[in-house]
Amino acid sequence: MIKPITENNKFFIKAVLIIASVSILFFFGGVNRQINKTVESFITSVRGETKPDTNIVIVGINENDIDKIGPWPIKRSYYALLIKTLSEHNAKKIGFEVFLSSRFAAQSIYDNLLTKQITNSGKVILSSVAGSISKKNKNFATDSLSYPSPKLLNENLTTGHINFIDDGDIIIPLKLHAFNQVENSFALLLSGDSKENMEEIHLNFISSEKKFKQYSLLDFFSAVENKSLNLSGKTIIIGVTDLQFLTGIGTPFDENISGVALHAFALDNILNNRYINLNFIFLSAVIFIISLAAFILLQAYRLEKPFILYPVYLVSFFVLGFLIYGFLNIRLAYSIMLLPLLFLFLWDVILWFYERQLLLKGLTNEKEILENLFFKKEDELKQFEKELKDASGGEALPILEKIKALKREIKKLRGREEDKQPAEENIPTEAKNFFGIIYRSKIMNDVAELIKKAAPEEATILILGESGTGKELAARAIHQLSKRSGKNFMAVNCGALSESLLESELFGHVKGAFTGAVTDKPGRFESADKGTIFLDEIAETNENFQVKILRILQNGEYEKVGSSKTGKVDVRVVAATNKDIEKLVREKQFREDLFYRLNVIKIELPPLRARKEDINLLAASFIEKEASGLKLSKTAADVLNNYEWKGNVRELEAVVKRAVIFAKSAGRTLIQTTDLPDEIARQSALNFEDVVLELLRSKKFSHSSINETTDEIGNVSRTVISENFRGAVLKAYVENNFDELKTVKEISSVDDEETNDRVNSKLQMYVRNIERDINKSATKNFDELQTRFKSKYKNLPQKFHPYLDEIIKNLVSGYNHKS
Repeated sequence: MIKPITENNKFFIKAVLIIASVSILFFFGGVNRQINKTVESFITSVRGETKPDTNIVIVGINENDIDKIGPWPIKRSYYALLIKTLSEHNAKKIGFEVFLSSRFAAQSIYDNLLTKQITNSGKVILSSVAGSISKKNKNFATDSLSYPSPKLLNENLTTGHINFIDDGDIIIPLKLHAFNQVENSFALLLSGDSKENMEEIHLNFISSEKKFKQYSLLDFFSAVENKSLNLSGKTIIIGVTDLQFLTGIGTPFDENISGVALHAFALDNILNNRYINLNFIFLSAVIFIISLAAFILLQAYRLEKPFILYPVYLVSFFVLGFLIYGFLNIRLAYSIMLLPLLFLFLWDVILWFYERQLLLKGLTNEKEILENLFFKKEDELKQFEKELKDASGGEALPILEKIKALKREIKKLRGREEDKQPAEENIPTEAKNFFGIIYRSKIMNDVAELIKKAAPEEATILILGESGTGKELAARAIHQLSKRSGKNFMAVNCGALSESLLESELFGHVKGAFTGAVTDKPGRFESADKGTIFLDEIAETNENFQVKILRILQNGEYEKVGSSKTGKVDVRVVAATNKDIEKLVREKQFREDLFYRLNVIKIELPPLRARKEDINLLAASFIEKEASGLKLSKTAADVLNNYEWKGNVRELEAVVKRAVIFAKSAGRTLIQTTDLPDEIARQSALNFEDVVLELLRSKKFSHSSINETTDEIGNVSRTVISENFRGAVLKAYVENNFDELKTVKEISSVDDEETNDRVNSKLQMYVRNIERDINKSATKNFDELQTRFKSKYKNLPQKFHPYLDEIIKNLVSGYNHKS
């Protein structure tokens, strides 16, 4: 049997999930890095590009340069000329990202010239290349370091290494230890900043490399000739941008970035402190873990809607990340929040399906319990009947009483089996269809006879009846039986239109009468000339409009909206209302003279509850219309007959349509009580709480009655019995308008004072507990109380929750009134 997971267990499991997910991140660093990189890429793409430092200029040697000047490597005399030109244009720093290797013998003839220009400039930073890099005690070290050929000719020249580490992040070691010396990074030397307390930076690619000011080598010399260069105070980085020399590194804005651009971004990061700040990762991890703990507590507080916090947390998380990383370049431990949150979400989804299955299993067990109880009671009945045969006169009476009680219980339990059997088709021959009005009751037969008598006359008719009783069908029947049957029948719902629209609808309007009146339009009265007009909900109209109706009733005259021309019609008026129109007349809310004009012949349609014998006939007619071949079960038919039908025939039709859909979707040819709405089906004898109440009544609600009932029903917990009893008491209390005396009598169903005292004690305990907790609570808002009182709803069957809601609302209302 599926067992429910307690709230403590849920809390423990979620705590374990957080610990497990954090452990995964700790032991599998690749997962951690990938999550963080994905989040940062997302934030960067949302934020968009940031313009890099305008004092950084790239001179890139591209494919076209190599084709025209080449082959690669190009002659170093070009570099010498480039340095000379840049120095003459007052460049602040000149960085050679191109590694000038000494292995090219053909270039050695130009090395002296190049070295001389570098020495004379005093602004050049050459690139060096380190071998394998390792990190020890927060310091980076290398096992080899290669210098460019000019450095070999003049050891006083400045070099900086161009190495980087691709570890998810692009890391630039700012200081690289090699053979008892320190080689600073290329970008650090170009910046002129020592960054004494830093050993590395994590690059922050703030834009595409295209955002840097760039020249190709040939374009640069062309600009020199045109005297269009302004390089004063600029830092120039010279490198290769030919596609075959790219780094293979992608950024949020470039699929493959060049090496020279990578170091340009490094320089920009150092100059503007835009590198990724790692100092808050641990602090953010701690804060995120605390927030996850708060998340679990908030979920427990918002138990009815556990999923609502996920979008709230995610949106808050990404807004926080966007502000802190997107604008402050501070890295947070995103994975510490996201992976546990994903684990919690998956757990809540699994738990949701699990609890749905638990609920379904509980409903199945309830049916099994009732079925077993039915057979058990039948066995008891046979045993008592056998004892009765052998009993003497004095012993027979109590046995007879027990037999009667058992037969009552069996009758109720038998409803479960009868819900699987079709209702008997006992439709007598006198069942009639009177112009769509289906009936066999005497009261509706009298209505039909009255319509037959009134229809041929020209008198105005007033139809009274509750909503849904068929007033328009009656009006159509009057028209069909009248001398005007060959002419138009027009129906208008007066309550559905405003005064201005209603006047236009009934009397028509002329072109230009109001905005949108682009043509003349005939009104319903004009269209119904020589025929019949049905004015439904006539009592909803105001006095001004009633005067116009009175005029047309008196002499057939009317005026279209926007016209002073009087029209004349010959129309029979049938009016209807679901209001007490005579009361409205007395209260001066409806014109008395109009009432008498309308009320020449009055036809009152009975509510459906007054014509019970028509219910199954109507239901069968609606079923046949919706799905031929379906039938009502015996129990469903009884339930329909016992319902009050405040919405009358219209409500019955809607209920039948719903039931047909549910039965067809279940693949059945029989409509059962499970296909009916809860508020109707709860009258069925299948209600589990009814069985519980009957058993408790038989035990006079004694202190041991709950345990005895649990044992008697079998395969059910004491909590199920006690919570069904609590639910039944709360339901009766609400349905009796919070009258304690009536509630006690309904639950006990006896006049025994001791039994009633026991029931009253339970009622007082249930209500006072709620009242006490409301008084203790700082808030008197129902929605907040409902959330805080989740323990009161916890084991209570769902069908009783609305009654508990009503009791809380009533107590809150009383409290606010006293205040």
